[in-house]
Amino acid sequence: MVKITQLAAQKIKEVLKEQNKENALLRLYLVGTGCSGPSFGMALEELKTEDDIIDEEYGVSVVIDIKLSNYLEGATVDYVETNLGGGFEIRRANPDSGGACGDGCCGGCGSSGSC
Repeated sequence: MVKITQLAAQKIKEVLKEQNKENALLRLYLVGTGCSGPSFGMALEELKTEDDIIDEEYGVSVVIDIKLSNYLEGATVDYVETNLGGGFEIRRANPDSGGACGDGCCGGCGSSGSC
């Protein structure tokens, strides 16, 4: 389902330890959609719901709502370091699925913007 790089897992574990939440889960959630498709966020949670799918890699448990499973199938959570600092990112395996320009649902991309 969702993959986590070894570096991301290490950084997530560091955050969990700093916040005294070693047993917390990493939740991936839908932030919104637009011309370039859906965008996702991450949060730490203590519990999962019955609508969640849970996956574990490198000792980090990731939960997502089952309704998002096809959007995040094969996605990778990574930690990226740049000159400005570091941070987590979610790379989707299929970034072109849904929300592409020309589908008639985004204003500002040359479409009518009426959905």
